[in-house]
Amino acid sequence: MINITYLDASKQEKTVSFESYAEFERSQQACLIGISDYFKVTKLTYNGHELDYSGTYGDIFFYLLKQDLSQYEN
Repeated sequence: MINITYLDASKQEKTVSFESYAEFERSQQACLIGISDYFKVTKLTYNGHELDYSGTYGDIFFYLLKQDLSQYEN
């Protein structure tokens, strides 16, 4: 599971979750999520493990592509 906590345009903290990396990837490719790419991410977790990520929502996809996520598989 992927949990992404971010600050929206009003600086309100919001969280969006995806059941799997594949679901997250589909949402990015289909542009189905109404979250702006420039929103600041405050926390990113994968299968309960907090990842060392600081950046924007739009850059998460590229960050995850470069990670060895197998080490976090349950």
